[in-house]
Formats: sequence, structure tokens, C-alpha cells
Amino acid sequence: MRAFLSKDMLCKLQVLQQWSQLRQEQPGQAIRITKDAVLSYLKRQIERGNWQAVREVLKGKPMTQAGRFLLGELRDKIVQNLILRLGLRKVIAVGLAAVLLPLVLAKVAGELLRKMGK
Repeated sequence: MRAFLSKDMLCKLQVLQQWSQLRQEQPGQAIRITKDAVLSYLKRQIERGNWQAVREVLKGKPMTQAGRFLLGELRDKIVQNLILRLGLRKVIAVGLAAVLLPLVLAKVAGELLRKMGK
């Protein structure tokens, strides 16, 4: 999980929120959109047989070739969803995706690993 999270992630999110002048409800909506996109994308990749690459990303090894490809595709999908659903400018959507994607991936990975451990 630590491979996804930098030490100043929350500070970056606060600066981004102030700079972009997001409405009060938009950060919560952006988190839900990101989580939905991550879960649906990972489910689709597993159904296609890319379970090894998904496992590497969830275990915190996003720098393998397959992991970089998955993260790039996922980031682009999240940016697109944020633009379409929230009507954000591209630069703000890219910033939100860059901050939220590692947080959501860490949370999803933690939940999956906890469930698999039981």
C-alpha cells in the first residue's frame, strides 16, 4: 500500500481543492467516481484474464510494465469520468485523479487483502 501513498498526499488534496475552487460536494463525488471506476476497471481486467497484472498493482508493485500500463489506462478513464460527470476542466480532473487514484487503490487493495486473509 505504501507504494501508492506519498507522505504529503492530504496536503496536496487540500491545495488542489483550494486552487480549483471545487464546490463542497465535489470532492466527495470525485472520490465515489474514482472508486467506482477503479472497481469496474479491475473487475473488467480480471475477467479478461489480466489477473497477474492486477495482483501486482494491488500488492504495491505499480512500476512493472504491466502495472504502468494498467495505471495509465485507469488514470485516463478516471479523468474522463470526472470531466463528464462533474463538468470539471481537464487540468483539475488530472490533478484530482493524480491525488485520488493512489488513495483509492490503497484502500481497495487493503480491503481485498484483508478479505482474502480471512
